[in-house]
Amino acid sequence: MATLARLSGQISARPTPLLRLLSTSEYKVPGTKEFFDKNANLGRPMSPHLTIYKPQLTSMLSIMHRGTGVAYSAVVYGGAILTVCPGGFSSYVHLAETYAPGAGLMIAIKSVVLWPLVYHSLNGFRHLAWDMGKGFQIPVLYKSGWTMLAISLATSLILAASL
Repeated sequence: MATLARLSGQISARPTPLLRLLSTSEYKVPGTKEFFDKNANLGRPMSPHLTIYKPQLTSMLSIMHRGTGVAYSAVVYGGAILTVCPGGFSSYVHLAETYAPGAGLMIAIKSVVLWPLVYHSLNGFRHLAWDMGKGFQIPVLYKSGWTMLAISLATSLILAASL
């Protein structure tokens, strides 16, 4: 079709670009080269890296909140995928029960699976409190963080033992 249009003269053989390509020098802000040269001479990295920061409870809890959200999403999607696999989800549960180790190890395994959900949920309530403007003082942040960690571990162990 494009060949017919080109032959009829409606479209030129070499289309003109709609956007002009710019070189990177046209994008630079004045003083950028000097800034990068000075940082290179001083041995500074391009941007601060995690290794220069001291780990803090608040930053670690924030990273864990995101990580547990991703991890539990993977668990939910994995369970959903197992429902469409041959035999369905129940056959895989039965298979896991036949090869199940002792009760203590099963509680530990269940706790590891449940903890991301419990942690993410409890930390979500903490975030809701922050959305209302409560709990931003540093002592309160640390107290609520340690409390939430302890409650999430205890709750996941209790749930795992009762399931």
